[in-house]
Formats: sequence, structure tokens, C-alpha cells
Amino acid sequence: MKNHVTWTVQGQIKEGKYDEFLLVMAQLVTLAKSEAGTLMYEWTVSEDKRNVHIYERYQDEDAAKAHLAGWGEGGPLFLSVVDMDKVTVFSQLSEEFAQAFAGPSSVFMKPVGGLVKF
Repeated sequence: MKNHVTWTVQGQIKEGKYDEFLLVMAQLVTLAKSEAGTLMYEWTVSEDKRNVHIYERYQDEDAAKAHLAGWGEGGPLFLSVVDMDKVTVFSQLSEEFAQAFAGPSSVFMKPVGGLVKF
């Protein structure tokens, strides 16, 4: 658990953009599949097709950084179909890397216990 980096993204699918959202999601999932160290990249949508939650888990901070390096390409695609509401980070990050998440919609949760079985 110590080395894994986990976060969730929550947002609202833009009005009339659900079909385009599915295409963007497929593109971004395909990119994530090729990333070494990406352990989980799971997208879920509410029944009304308005809310999206993405659960992301990476082997370590280097793998998470490698994923975020693609934000220049994937970010504009994602933001063209989703209004991002909140990012919740569930890992202890280096100060430098935590800056990548800094913003009014970011929440940092500090791990205090538990286990991960893989």
C-alpha cells in the first residue's frame, strides 16, 4: 500500500456529449493499457449518464507521473466532454508531485492503515 499511488476523479458529463464521452474514454483507456505500472484505470457512470467517477491506481509515484505526462494530450480530450468536479488523492505523495494535483477541487487523504491484496 505504501508505494501505490491512488486517486479518483469525479465529474459531470457535458450535456449532449455522452456518445462523444464514450469515444474519449475508449481512447484514454487504450493509452492507459500501454503504460507500465498502471494497475487500475476504471471508469464508472451513473444511471442517468451524467456523473462519471474514475478510479486510478499506479505501481508507484514514477508510474503515476508517467500517466500524468500524457495529460497534455488526453486532458483536453477529457475536458471537452467532462466538467471535472473533484480529484481525491489517497496516497502520500512527494511535495513536488502533490503540486500536480493542487487546486480548489483537490482533496488529499493521508493513509493511516489497511491493506491491499493483489
